[in-house]
Amino acid sequence: MARSTTLAATIILILVMLPFDATGKEVMIVTSGSAAPDTCYLSRNAATLERVPLDGVATWIATPVPLQIEGKLETVRLASGRLARHRSGDDRADVGQTLVHRRRIPESHIAPAIADLQSGDFNRFNSNFIHCITGNASGPMNWFDDQWWDTICHNIGMLSKVAKQGGCRGLLIDPEVYSYAWWGYPMLTETDGGTYNYRRGNREFYKGKTVGQVQDKVRQRGREFAQAINAEFADPVIMFFHASGYAARQVLHDHLKRWPTIDEAPFGLMVPFIDGMLEGSTDQTIIVDCTSQSHGWVDRPQLEAARKLVKEDARSLSEVPELFDQKMRVGFTYQLGFNPQEEAIGKEKGAPLPYESWMYDPAAPETNFFSPEKLEKLLKLALEIGDGYILFWNYRANWWLDSPDTVVADGAPLLKKSRWVPPVYWQALENARNSVLKNN
Repeated sequence: MARSTTLAATIILILVMLPFDATGKEVMIVTSGSAAPDTCYLSRNAATLERVPLDGVATWIATPVPLQIEGKLETVRLASGRLARHRSGDDRADVGQTLVHRRRIPESHIAPAIADLQSGDFNRFNSNFIHCITGNASGPMNWFDDQWWDTICHNIGMLSKVAKQGGCRGLLIDPEVYSYAWWGYPMLTETDGGTYNYRRGNREFYKGKTVGQVQDKVRQRGREFAQAINAEFADPVIMFFHASGYAARQVLHDHLKRWPTIDEAPFGLMVPFIDGMLEGSTDQTIIVDCTSQSHGWVDRPQLEAARKLVKEDARSLSEVPELFDQKMRVGFTYQLGFNPQEEAIGKEKGAPLPYESWMYDPAAPETNFFSPEKLEKLLKLALEIGDGYILFWNYRANWWLDSPDTVVADGAPLLKKSRWVPPVYWQALENARNSVLKNN
């Protein structure tokens, strides 16, 4: 394959965007992640990247300002563009990863990305997204800090501006907690009895505040967050790797029954936050819970259970069920290189960390947990049962490399852990898409 096969996509989000099906579902498959192309590379190489049967990229914004990283001045935004984030992992290198930092994103940091996307000649990729992260703050979340939340809302507005003016379909938000506490009241208030080296809270922020008062404030912040998005983008698709369905699973389906209500659940505050977003957003806004916790669920009963988790269980926790019905959608998440035994076998065999996808073998695709045949059947089933959104979270498997000998275009940085994906997998994607079209 030509230059498009050189894109290193170690983490792949896939949404497949198809025409609306007979039931009115908007059907998508889009790729994203830490090894996805930045806006520069995406726009420079659109024609070749579009040879892969996907319909968009959740791209990212390389900061145009040199950064002092590990004692050296580093240039992040390159003329070639990037197929991997900066090797240091520094959040500042990706503008979307500074969403919840205490600095306001300036116009000068997003202007080059808007120019990139406006210059791209996209045909197949008509559903691009801007990727951002909420769970990497430099300290515990203080939901009552008006100044901080004014900055967060400014920043999500800036990212939404890139999405709208760059012709994207919306935003991809990763709410996972990578640093300090966000979504669990007991963790935020340090009243759960746990001891944490990270993900800790600050009880001083919440002294004298009841759980109900905290939930009300979180709901207010959700409204403000959605309003900031809609101020720049009136009708976006806002995708979450996981949303209130994750809290519903903790409260209603934990076999140890550790968290009887959202008051105790580690992800419980996502419920009022999503309620606030539903209240504060336009009628044209769509919010997708991609149920990333279900990445190993592959048969009809499991997919129907995942749908129920959002459509019924999460809805039962919402205080605005009518808005939930109107705006919430369910998606499915998969990892192409996933094997349910990868951690156990990795430990047994002494495989190098991380264990994610280490068993994936592109030279023998039929031996993978997700063989091409199994993947095709799964995607067809997921498109039937879900609301049309399929998310792949890939760590090593890289849709854009079709052989071990592909060369990165213009010497752009490539994540070394990427492994190629034989085109038989591309055909599985295409067959699944075609099955939806034929059924309409």
